[in-house]
Amino acid sequence: MWLLDKAPEPGILGARLPSREQVFLFFMYQHHVFKKTVHDSVSATSEKLKAIWGKAKLTTKTDANIRNDVKNLFEEYQALKKDRNRITDGAELKWKTWKGDLEDLFDISSADVLERRDILDEDKSFLIS
Repeated sequence: MWLLDKAPEPGILGARLPSREQVFLFFMYQHHVFKKTVHDSVSATSEKLKAIWGKAKLTTKTDANIRNDVKNLFEEYQALKKDRNRITDGAELKWKTWKGDLEDLFDISSADVLERRDILDEDKSFLIS
């Protein structure tokens, strides 16, 4: 796959909450390997994310907002892909920034998760780190 040098992955693995890269690779697996539409791939990815975050017992954004975040990640990639033949400092900076951001947590926690009392302190500290 262009820019990542990695193949799409059929699942989101690991003991931690998923990174942006894991979410993107799962989405691309749904989209390219299963030949699902963007909408269906976004929905499948959103359901997978909700299941993972549900196991962590953390409240999440609404389904529509999660789907929007997944779609935005794909659209960012599409925009970068359009400029892949440009060899400018600005284009290269955008690629490096996007690749660096992939290591971050794909955060779908609700806005009030840190204020809630029913969430354990260790879960809150995990989200902050």
